[in-house]
Amino acid sequence: MLRTFIYNEFKSKWIEEEHRILSYDICAILDEEKEIIYFWSGPKSNKAKFRKGFSQIKELVSTFPDLNIQFIMTKKNFPVEIQNKLELVIESIKTGKDQNLKFSRFTTIRIYSISIIAIIILPILSFLNLITSLFWTVSNENYHVTNTIYNSWINNSKILTTISLIFFSINIVLGIVENESQVIIFSLIGVIISAGLILYLNQGIFLFLFQAGSTLTNFIISQKDLIIFLLLNLSAILIFEIPNIYKLISFFKTYRKFIF
Repeated sequence: MLRTFIYNEFKSKWIEEEHRILSYDICAILDEEKEIIYFWSGPKSNKAKFRKGFSQIKELVSTFPDLNIQFIMTKKNFPVEIQNKLELVIESIKTGKDQNLKFSRFTTIRIYSISIIAIIILPILSFLNLITSLFWTVSNENYHVTNTIYNSWINNSKILTTISLIFFSINIVLGIVENESQVIIFSLIGVIISAGLILYLNQGIFLFLFQAGSTLTNFIISQKDLIIFLLLNLSAILIFEIPNIYKLISFFKTYRKFIF
């Protein structure tokens, strides 16, 4: 029986993988009948990762105490059954049929999975913070709010949007590293809009034309102005949120086996 393992650099251990390997992977194929492990390096793997994986091969071998395993390291001239096994798991890399498999490193897959979740959640939290304004005191079609609550309301969304901007920037770097154009484009849109939202929110008390009766400590804001403000923010967020939600779904469909 042939069993295929890849070296998970993120967890620093060998894990079994029967279906697909990445071009940066180091692969070990165990022939249990002949008690031999064959090593294969992906076309984009490096010597440092190979040495690190090989140094921890004893942990993999220890899971087969009844076998007297030998090691064979080669990049070609594998036995026919080993070559067939390799061709099966690297078919998508070899033929290029799997166009969705863009990421090729465990590290970038893990970082991007965290980053894109943050990108989805943070803008939602920011908008939820903004719509708390609908619960302010209402009188004569105007909202009444103290300056303390108002400033906190604006600052909370600015902070969340700034963090989103940071994660979008991280994703641009990941997209460049992995040559993933969709990640770069979606993240660049997010950077531009997030930066615009931060500049917009930085206007603070000048975001609204306060109604008659406002003081330095108590603001009166027209319901119409506040609704327009919320709709503008929602529209801006949806421009980058929708494509990134699509990317999140497609990403986890493709890479979930490499994340968990």
